[in-house]
Amino acid sequence: MDTRDYMKKGIRGLQDAMHNKAYAKLGDAVANLIYCMAKAKIAAALHGRLDISGASKVSATILRDAAAVASERSGEKIGARGGAHEKADVAEAVIGYGWAFDLVTLDECAGLVAAPCIERKPEKLRDEFEAFVEGFSAVLERVLDRA
Repeated sequence: MDTRDYMKKGIRGLQDAMHNKAYAKLGDAVANLIYCMAKAKIAAALHGRLDISGASKVSATILRDAAAVASERSGEKIGARGGAHEKADVAEAVIGYGWAFDLVTLDECAGLVAAPCIERKPEKLRDEFEAFVEGFSAVLERVLDRA
């Protein structure tokens, strides 16, 4: 028996998950863990030490923008009508679905999120924001590709 079978009850596919509040909540926790893991990878790569200071939650704006980028690149619609929070909920549901259905691993996602920051070494907050958008869009694209 799959250890995550209980998370899959009533979900027939990615579209179901995108409209499921429970998956948005699951994805919120998974996305925040990925964000913290990515920050640790970035600090280790750029500064040679573990440091996850600062925000420990990925912002809804990053997820909203990442969903827009992933939607444009993949041709798959990710998002909902409404504000940043509603669109971020759908992105979180996609991330939660990807993890629950073993389409992506946490470490794989953290690596995807960290890579643009490690590569670009952003010094300005706007540049860091854009790097995290790029990283989370890569996660969303990976889930869409494997779903």
